[in-house]
Amino acid sequence: MMDKKTILIVVGCIIALIASQAVINKMYPPKPKPLHRLAAPAAPATNATNAVPPPAEAPAPTPGGQTIGSAPPAPAQSEQPRSPEQIVTLNNEFMRVDFTSWGGGVRSVELLQHKGNSNEVETLNGAGLVPALCLVGVAGAGSNDVFAVQAVDAKTVQSRSASGLVKTFTLGNDYLIAANIRMPATLAPSAVSVVIGTAAPAQSREIPSYLVVDWEGASKFRNRTLPRVADRVKAGKPHEDISAGWIAVKSQYFTMVLSPTNNVTGVTYGTVDLSPTDRPPVVRGVTAAADVPLTRGADGSASCAFTWYAGPKDYNRLAALGKHQEELMDFGTPMDFYSGLFGVMLVHSLNFFYRLIPNYGVAIVLVTIALKIIFWPIQAKSIQSMKAMQKFQPLMNKLREKYKDDPQKLNTEMMKLYKEHKINPFSGCLPMLVQLPVLIAFYRVLLNAIALRGASFLWIHDLSQPDTIFSVAGLPINPLPLAMTAGTFFQQKLTPTGGDPQQQKMMMFMPVMMLFFFYKLAAGLTLYYTLQQLLSVLQQWHSMRQRRDDATPAPAFPAGKGK
Repeated sequence: MMDKKTILIVVGCIIALIASQAVINKMYPPKPKPLHRLAAPAAPATNATNAVPPPAEAPAPTPGGQTIGSAPPAPAQSEQPRSPEQIVTLNNEFMRVDFTSWGGGVRSVELLQHKGNSNEVETLNGAGLVPALCLVGVAGAGSNDVFAVQAVDAKTVQSRSASGLVKTFTLGNDYLIAANIRMPATLAPSAVSVVIGTAAPAQSREIPSYLVVDWEGASKFRNRTLPRVADRVKAGKPHEDISAGWIAVKSQYFTMVLSPTNNVTGVTYGTVDLSPTDRPPVVRGVTAAADVPLTRGADGSASCAFTWYAGPKDYNRLAALGKHQEELMDFGTPMDFYSGLFGVMLVHSLNFFYRLIPNYGVAIVLVTIALKIIFWPIQAKSIQSMKAMQKFQPLMNKLREKYKDDPQKLNTEMMKLYKEHKINPFSGCLPMLVQLPVLIAFYRVLLNAIALRGASFLWIHDLSQPDTIFSVAGLPINPLPLAMTAGTFFQQKLTPTGGDPQQQKMMMFMPVMMLFFFYKLAAGLTLYYTLQQLLSVLQQWHSMRQRRDDATPAPAFPAGKGK
């Protein structure tokens, strides 16, 4: 049991948690509308100045002199305004894609099967941002130039510039667009920079590190989070020479991936200010452009081909695209034992149980029970070892008292005791060490699981959000983290004690630390850990009850010593 002082410290930590939550909610109230959807698609503008959004934060320059990370600048007063914007739309059951004559790229993508925070259709690279798949650094065919855009058939759109460049886009049956760019010899450089798009927060208060530029090259996965992108842009290093099979910009649940026929040779990235007003908090997104090599034809013309995926971060869909595009899920490769191997297994396990019972809360419960069955023998062995170690606690206390002024001699005698009676002082840590890879993998899988977004279970309205049932003075009351903390305290009370009493007191603070860590995490992850904790308590109680009559006394004196 904890002493009075320890209890007061724990209570103080909980009060600090409540106060900090209230202060954060007061300073940064949640937005009633999703941050990524700045405006609904507007009617075609009559001139260029009508569609100019706020300038980008630290735009990233490209070799061609233009910038990514900002909207096309308004023309000078002496210049003629651009022709009115023309929009051509392609759609299938998954997405609606608007192609614009301004820059000849993708003005916006509506994901018809996904809803935003205000229950409207989720939009990627929305109106007001630099069009995706427009070019940078090509004279007469950049994001500021006007293309003639027309539908060739129900699934194909072509954009033609006055300089002779032609883009052909073909919509597939899923979230994929196949693209081909051809340009005359007078325009053709060795490579062309293609804007991948701008990733914006998928939900209010999204952590900046969830906004990332990813790529895969030379069998290595690389990423640049928004904070790192901002640092590199500030240092004047927005461009990297790379060799990659694909490049992506992504948020927590959605992504845009450009995958050319030939490897990308470079990437240029930047940050974008998405704040709808000048008042805080500042909302930022991340944008990138890929350097795609061109293939020369016999007549000197050049071309390149690529696919562009714009949709949810769904493991099976991304894996089907090839080139290891599933790696942008960011729970590792199959060779990464800590996250990749377990991550892939957990994804397939969740999908398997969901097919049996179509509720992801139930799927998480069943996966947790299955994992507990697998790890049951390991924890049982650990409990048995700790119980055996408890028998020698009187001897350990005598040694501590005898050698309290000689720590080195105390350690030597302790090791003799452990060796003589085959005691493993680290046995209590074994279950945690073994299950740590699974916890890390579950954290990464559930963090990126688009299927959990909006999925309900019992009182939980959204498994991708904390399980808040109500708020008190601005503090959200989340039952799962509180239950998990209570279970952890109870488990520690049941655990056979052994070792340094000071270390035992320190371990009593572990539940409070876990409460801080889990309190604002997704309910799906907290559901897994809380249930796993409950099952561990039940196993602990069952094991202790089985061994209640096992009272074999330990030797009266340390091994090899007499009175």
